[in-house]
Amino acid sequence: MNITNHKYAVAALAALALVVPAFAESLVSYTGTFTEIDHPTIDGAHVVTMTSHGTLTVPVDVRLLRLLVVGGGGGGGLGGGAGGQVVDWTPETPTFLKTDDAYQVVVGPCGYRSNQGSQQARGHNGFPSSVSCSAFEVVALGGGGARGWGYSNDGRWDVESPRTWGNGGGGACDQQAATLIGYEAGAEGCFPGGKATNSGSSGTGCGGGGGGAGAGGPGGDSQVVHTSKNNDAFQDESGAYEHAGDGGPGVVSDITGTAVSYGDGGGGGVRRSNFKHGGAGGLGGGGRGAGLFENSVIEATAAAPNRGGGGGGGGWNATGTTLHSADGADGVVILLVAPAAAGDEPADRDSVWAVGGTVSTWRDPTLKRNWIVHEFRGSGELQVKRGFDAELLLVGGGGAGGAGSGAGGGAGGLIHTNGIHLVGGIYDVIIGAGGIADGDNGGASSLVSRNGRVSLVASGGGAGGGFTGGASRYVGHVGGSGGGSQGGDQGRKLGGAAAPDDGVMIGHAGGDSAASGYNAGGGGGAGSAGTAATAGSTTTCLGNGGAGLAFDITGESRFYAAGGGAGWSGSANVRGCHGIGGSGIGGDGETSLQSQVYRRPWGHPGRDGTGSGGGGGGQKIGVGGKGGCGVLIVRYLAKPPDMVIVIR
Repeated sequence: MNITNHKYAVAALAALALVVPAFAESLVSYTGTFTEIDHPTIDGAHVVTMTSHGTLTVPVDVRLLRLLVVGGGGGGGLGGGAGGQVVDWTPETPTFLKTDDAYQVVVGPCGYRSNQGSQQARGHNGFPSSVSCSAFEVVALGGGGARGWGYSNDGRWDVESPRTWGNGGGGACDQQAATLIGYEAGAEGCFPGGKATNSGSSGTGCGGGGGGAGAGGPGGDSQVVHTSKNNDAFQDESGAYEHAGDGGPGVVSDITGTAVSYGDGGGGGVRRSNFKHGGAGGLGGGGRGAGLFENSVIEATAAAPNRGGGGGGGGWNATGTTLHSADGADGVVILLVAPAAAGDEPADRDSVWAVGGTVSTWRDPTLKRNWIVHEFRGSGELQVKRGFDAELLLVGGGGAGGAGSGAGGGAGGLIHTNGIHLVGGIYDVIIGAGGIADGDNGGASSLVSRNGRVSLVASGGGAGGGFTGGASRYVGHVGGSGGGSQGGDQGRKLGGAAAPDDGVMIGHAGGDSAASGYNAGGGGGAGSAGTAATAGSTTTCLGNGGAGLAFDITGESRFYAAGGGAGWSGSANVRGCHGIGGSGIGGDGETSLQSQVYRRPWGHPGRDGTGSGGGGGGQKIGVGGKGGCGVLIVRYLAKPPDMVIVIR
């Protein structure tokens, strides 16, 4: 039917045109996947929803009214996966997205369900989401994966750094233990998973619910009759274990104009002969656990898309059929923005000395004078109006971690000088991007004056070697700091060297691989070389990333240019050690199990704005973590106005 020829359809469209305002000109530009719509109730405001990684820029300054960042949800095991952390931020003072800044957005991938979809193994953690620029950084951690059935030594899964997840995944019944608690929360302000129960030595019982991002996350006592608020597995009045734990509730936000729950925990699954109810997902956003629903056997469900919920736990019924657990949901980043009103613009847009980057001022209590700071995390121009002496920090982009039992990526080269004179004129600024996953070096950062007097270049970091990726895959790449190496079956390989020392740029070599086996080295950092790997399967077998260097150039001490840690290289059926990123800013290596179908273990990214290396990918098919983008920071003392002295 041609809708334009139907009188009722035409009337309906005409009526709709009266109530739906025409969409105004876009306020943002984004390199990833996103939508931008009018807010239904706030006049002139736009809702920008980002569902993949990218860089956000604005054609003109716009007011940031609100920001929602949700980490990826954890995958189900037998217990339910945890919901991702939720940060719902409304600035207390006027905050702007500015035309001369680039906003790096990371949308945390979800944690996959347990290996091969069974309830036997632990679900995987979700990944953090973040928004960062030179003015602020907002991070929401991923949700913890759930425990799996049958592992009395389940503590071996806890080798991951707690800083990589927020809420804890749900517990699982065990063949030997009466109960098994859920994972603890990984960060202050987050919630643990619910306890599981066990009805006998056969290991039958119910999985605990995953922790949610909301205040009700931990759930109640596991030894009480079921209530809607209880996300532990519980007993009925006769003492029989009746119901798997419900997922913890998430955080309800109306940033889009509609109240939606984010970061809900997944419900636990059931493993028992009479097969009772699986747990419900928190507030409907988390996945439901496997179990019996209205006399029908129902498999676990995945969490609602792009809300950061945890996946439902798997199960097992009386016929011996394994019911698969489910994936968590990817995170999301949502902005509420509005055009700046006339005369309403950032107060730090300009200074009498220079223009460019994000400008801030801080008071030096020792000198009793103010510092002016220009920070660039994206390319642009620094326009110097009047010459001044400055302190300068320039860092190249970090190298990516290697693929498949990959080595850590090297940090970008670092240049620091405390006595450079910048004369009046225009300086072109290029900020090196971090290396993309699997073998890319970071990009170089530079500051070059158009009058030819200043030319500073900080090389990008070298990528880490990997077990997959072509003939040259093993060797760590040369860079500002070198990437670590992966020896594979060819024996020991040397880590990538730092770029040639010219007396200005600082960097160190990547760590060597082990003399035998597949253990990889860590990426080099500005403060030290990457740690070499050793043979074996202990908790110290892989290389850690080299340390960064700390500077207080922005008014607070921060680390820059650290190396990434190496990824796990052992058996596909166990979980082991991993390299730690340097100074808390290099990407950690990945420790996850490999799975040809359900899992591609990603190394963790280096922190943007620090030029740090990415972590190595996990066993066999793992993907190396992205390097962090570089940075340029220039600071100088604010000077008093020119004085004219008249002598009479």
